[in-house]
Amino acid sequence: MTITELPQVLSKEGQGLLPVNTPIRSFILTDKSSPGMACQITNLGATLTHLWVPDSKNHSRDVVLGFDDMTAYRTEYDPYFGASVGRTANRIAKAQFALPDDPETVYRLDANNGPNSLHGGIDGFAFRIWDVTLTPDLGNVETPGTSLQLSVLSNHMDQGFPGRLRVLCSYRLYNHALEVSYEAFLEDDAGDNRQVSIVSLTNHAYFNLHGVPAPISTGNPSQVKDHVFRTTHIASFLELDETSAPTGTVVPLDQDSSMDFRNAKTIGQDLLAAPGGAGYDHFYPAQQAIERPEEYHLGKDINRTTPLVLATVHAPESGIQLEMSTTDPGFQFYTANFVHLEPGLIDTAKVFLDLGSDGGFQHVGKAKGGYVVHSAFCLEASRFPDAINHPAWRDQVIIRSGDKYQSKTVYAFSTI
Repeated sequence: MTITELPQVLSKEGQGLLPVNTPIRSFILTDKSSPGMACQITNLGATLTHLWVPDSKNHSRDVVLGFDDMTAYRTEYDPYFGASVGRTANRIAKAQFALPDDPETVYRLDANNGPNSLHGGIDGFAFRIWDVTLTPDLGNVETPGTSLQLSVLSNHMDQGFPGRLRVLCSYRLYNHALEVSYEAFLEDDAGDNRQVSIVSLTNHAYFNLHGVPAPISTGNPSQVKDHVFRTTHIASFLELDETSAPTGTVVPLDQDSSMDFRNAKTIGQDLLAAPGGAGYDHFYPAQQAIERPEEYHLGKDINRTTPLVLATVHAPESGIQLEMSTTDPGFQFYTANFVHLEPGLIDTAKVFLDLGSDGGFQHVGKAKGGYVVHSAFCLEASRFPDAINHPAWRDQVIIRSGDKYQSKTVYAFSTI
């Protein structure tokens, strides 16, 4: 287990609502079980900023979009790169909801994505400084690997959400896999132990298995159209309205071949044929969440401890393969349809920091070449989007005093 803290950086104006000169901490995790692999985490938004994995030639590549410069995160240039988002990931339609316990009380949220609320609002968890705990279970046989735990407290009516919510995020590096786990529970607020709220959390990593910055052979910046994508335990997707909020209709994959990845195909094959015409930005539910929805009620989170494999992605150029498994009922597949960063705006300083004994982990100006549309894909494991406004789904996200929200997503890497 090795955790290295990097020098702190002071925040600048324009990083959301973060006060200027707020210290931002970053940590590098490595583990002896995963040679050639490392990740970097910052306490700003419990964000995954770097993820180095070995390619087919045993050279380490950073496979997530982001910045070397910590002061670029949560600015106008950052579409939630690597962030932990909440209280609710994805969209809440019309930026409002009511709880079934009191349907007359309507909670109104930030409408920061057209008429909808996205990823918890304008000052959601992605924009907060999280507390850091260097996990004390060093050498624990039950949880091997290298772990970093972060936490944040969201007070009652924070961003319009009721209830005082404590959230824990854990990153664990082990056996060439990165495990991202979330827990949440309602804390007693002035003796009130009958609180009710909603929660749905995800990590918003943007993957490009060519590596970032991309090798010359793929062009820089590169796209992910050549990545081969396959889903398992998936038989449908959620239909969207014109604002990208779900209509409540579950569409069988047999009705739209552009959305069907049950047989592996490149991301680019039907990219612009997907509903909406700009690329993929759709939720794929696990089939058992459709067939047995009661198993995915939040109150049963403690029973779902074994992640289910839902997606596999392979990049032929690098040989890197990513397998995503999760305890959540599905994932948002997003192909960076609106990502654009001009070259030379970020990470232009000549700062090289060798982080590995083999020289494989370096800050080399990952964003200096810019980013383009379809230069990444996201696998955002979470509860169904807008679940609270759909009676058939809302028990996935409703949390009550005494409940514990739990989710675990594993990104396992190999080469073929």
